[in-house]
Amino acid sequence: MGKEEIDVKRRRLLFGFMDKLRGAPESAPVASASQTAPILASANAAFAAGNWEAALAPYREFLEAERENAEARQRLGECLYRLGRHLAAKVEFERILRHNRSNNRAILFLGLTLARLERVQKAAVVWKLHFDPHNVQLQRELNLQIALVESAVEQTEDGEAVDEAKLPDPVKVAEAVERALSA
Repeated sequence: MGKEEIDVKRRRLLFGFMDKLRGAPESAPVASASQTAPILASANAAFAAGNWEAALAPYREFLEAERENAEARQRLGECLYRLGRHLAAKVEFERILRHNRSNNRAILFLGLTLARLERVQKAAVVWKLHFDPHNVQLQRELNLQIALVESAVEQTEDGEAVDEAKLPDPVKVAEAVERALSA
C-alpha cells in the first residue's frame, strides 16, 4: 500500500464503533484508494443533494473497484429504492446483509423494498431483525407494522393460505415506515 492510499479499515473499525456508541448519524462512505476517492466524492455529493439518478453511475463505478464498501453499496441501494427500482435495490441490500447480518439500515431498507414489492409478510420478518434504541419512533412504527401483519396472519386457520385482502396495504405500510424514517 503506497502513501497515496488511505488505510481506512482500522480507522473505521475504531471510529465506527465510537460513532455507534454515541449514536452519531450515518457518515458518508470513505474510499480506501486515492484513485477512487474522486468518484466516490461525486457520488456522495449527488446523494446529499437528493439527486438519486446522478449518484447511481458513480456509485456503481466506485463499487467495481471497491466491492466490499458496504456504505457505498447501502447508498446505491437507497438510490435504487428512491427511484422505484425495487428489485435492484433488494439485491444490493441482500448483498450487504450477506456480509453483516446486523446492519440496521440495510435491514430497514430491505423491509421497505419488500413492502414495495407487495411482500409485507417477508418485510415483517426482516424488520424483526431491526433494533435501534436511538430511534424510538422508527422502532415503534416497525413494531406496529409487524403486529398488523402478524394479526392478519393469525386470523387464518392452521394450514390455510393467508388471505391477501386481510394483510395491510403494502403501499401504506411502506409510506408509514418512510414517514417515521424521515421524522
